[in-house]
Amino acid sequence: MFVKSAASAGLLLALTNFASASPVLMKKDAATPAVANKILLTPAAPASGDGSNLALASQDSFIWTHDDQGIQANMTLQASKNFRLLSAPNFQDVVQSVDCSTEDITIKFGSASSLQAAQAAWKWVNQAASNTIIYVADDEACAGDKGRQPFSVESITYDTTANTALFAATKAAWRDFAEDASIRISGVPATGNTARDIGKDVSIDIGHDFSQPIYSTTIDGVNLAIACSNCKTQGTLNADITLSLSNGFEASLTTSGNLGATVEVSVTAGGSISSPLSTNIPIATVPLAGFSIADVVDIGPQLTIVADASISGFSASATATVGATASLPDGSGFTLGQGANIQPTIQATGLSLSGEVSVSAQVAPVFTLQLAATFLGEGLVGGLALQAPVLKADFAGQATSAGTAQCGANTGIAEVGVEVDVSAELDVFGGFGGATDQPNKTSLFNKSTTLWKACLVV
Repeated sequence: MFVKSAASAGLLLALTNFASASPVLMKKDAATPAVANKILLTPAAPASGDGSNLALASQDSFIWTHDDQGIQANMTLQASKNFRLLSAPNFQDVVQSVDCSTEDITIKFGSASSLQAAQAAWKWVNQAASNTIIYVADDEACAGDKGRQPFSVESITYDTTANTALFAATKAAWRDFAEDASIRISGVPATGNTARDIGKDVSIDIGHDFSQPIYSTTIDGVNLAIACSNCKTQGTLNADITLSLSNGFEASLTTSGNLGATVEVSVTAGGSISSPLSTNIPIATVPLAGFSIADVVDIGPQLTIVADASISGFSASATATVGATASLPDGSGFTLGQGANIQPTIQATGLSLSGEVSVSAQVAPVFTLQLAATFLGEGLVGGLALQAPVLKADFAGQATSAGTAQCGANTGIAEVGVEVDVSAELDVFGGFGGATDQPNKTSLFNKSTTLWKACLVV
């Protein structure tokens, strides 16, 4: 019975690869979850260019990659008024050396003609006190461990004898000069591509086994225990993520690897309870590997599972077990903030009963995959949440040789009628906010079904 909603929750878990909750094990406070490792992306060459482009730009693109993971991040930035962008790789072929040993930056050109071309291209910065060039360096000497560093340049002086340009420069933060910006985190072709076209998505493995005892208490002198005896998720969520200062968190997601979950829950009582139980049960908090670019973006995915459970009646001493599997067909796709035609598969497993018992209970677990991010200092969040608001199990009446109303008369075999119903809802969300927010929440599907309606011999 508890299994059903958990199973539906498992589907969400699989669907979103981003989850929220933390479990209480045997009624103890949940431990602080471990922090998953971040995948650090490093600067890559621009997608195109001849290496001699000295022009100032109001908009430019910057690429970071992690070749081993096949991940690419492409940021497009629109500069604010009175700012112009100058990216070092764009004119690297006409530069002999760059000296960042002092606060100011000295650029030595390979020829007098290249210096003259730079003077013409950069004269704008000296025309007004408010005019500022953002010089973006991406070599170790100027950018250090960050790999890419913007500098604010308020004026430039030239030495035609030495073929040098001296930038009056100070380190800058990206957000200081960004009017607008967006960054797309996705995949690159496994074989590599000089054009760095996006050829696949970022893969997020949500497989996790969270089988464990999850709750223990005493009611009316009766010991009551709930265990997640076989609870696990599997599959991969393939994501194409865009973070934007204007539009917040956006992503398109596709399932693979039989994305889904199996959940079997057992409830054991040592006798009859007369007072109903209602409790919130955090089951698991699972940090997933995130992505990070120094001073630009940080994404920390987390999968959480939490359930609201209630037991309104438990007669005699027994253990009742109920389970379900939930999965999505490979290739199921959806976009945060938009509807989708998704048909989940929900199947019952592991229904059993030991002892003569009457049980009425329900559980409503929620599996949430949450991607909390910061992009140029702005908080953004997106993800999915699968809720099974009603997993209701009724083991109808005490088992007797006369049978039950549900099972009907029999020939001396003790039976209990059982019905297990579940409703599952998958929601997606994305926008501006913190780790606990669910902005622009949209429902992708809402499905109700009867998992079990049968007679058990006890």
